[in-house]
Amino acid sequence: MKFTPEKYAIPDAPMQPFIDTGEIWDFLNKTISTPVKVKEVVEKSLAKSRLNLEEVAILINATDPGSVQLIKEGAKELKKKIYGNRIVLFAPLYVGNKCSNNCAYCGFKASNRDAVRKTLSDKELVKEIEVLEDNGQKRLILVYGEHAQYSPEFIAQTVKIAYSVKKGNGEIRRVNINAAPLDIEGFRTVKEAGIGTYQVFQETYHREAYKTYHLRGKKADFDYRLTSLDRALEAGLDDVGIGALFGLYDWKFEVMGLVRHTNHLEACYNVGPHTISFPRIKDASMLDLGD
Repeated sequence: MKFTPEKYAIPDAPMQPFIDTGEIWDFLNKTISTPVKVKEVVEKSLAKSRLNLEEVAILINATDPGSVQLIKEGAKELKKKIYGNRIVLFAPLYVGNKCSNNCAYCGFKASNRDAVRKTLSDKELVKEIEVLEDNGQKRLILVYGEHAQYSPEFIAQTVKIAYSVKKGNGEIRRVNINAAPLDIEGFRTVKEAGIGTYQVFQETYHREAYKTYHLRGKKADFDYRLTSLDRALEAGLDDVGIGALFGLYDWKFEVMGLVRHTNHLEACYNVGPHTISFPRIKDASMLDLGD
């Protein structure tokens, strides 16, 4: 069924930026949350209808304890409606931590001279996967820094290796990817390797905050990263994941950004993200996280 998108300040168009900072703040600052409104939005959500930004603002602006509890109960009920009591786990496997970017919050950053750089050889990758198979893992997410060595061809080769490893009754049935944004041809290359979900986290949807944290490298380009999953979908991938790194900026703004991103993908490609991730800032060498 075709998704009917909401109309926002920046019209949705394939491979075009869509975040309007002022519009998001207007929704957050001007939307009043009441118990009655919260109940209406929760009921709409339980009917599996997509929420717009105003409705999301009603939920995240709720302060009444009864409303907050209703939101929690509604989320739990909706999860059961869609997935039942099923929980799907996947194991992260870092293939390499070389990186050409200089992100203030990340231990992988190029300027971190304390970091020990390592890229798994084919044999080392096989050994790691065998250990995970012995542990009963069936799904992996392969993680890479952003570096010239980690080309689409390199990523595709590691995916093929992961699928080829079979130890005893163990095997990897799904390989997801968390890596740098690619161009359309690059996404086609990794698609042909049979990947599951391709994740790219925007980190923060606030353009000025993004500039503050992403100091050098390809990742410094806010719009190129923002439209990365448009290119993935243009390349034929139909399974993508988004995320925001909570702690970089106001959490309410980031939630609205994630929903706006979801709306954009549905408006342009009639498919939203398979996963929405909520990573958190953790300490690492050569970082100054302040307060």
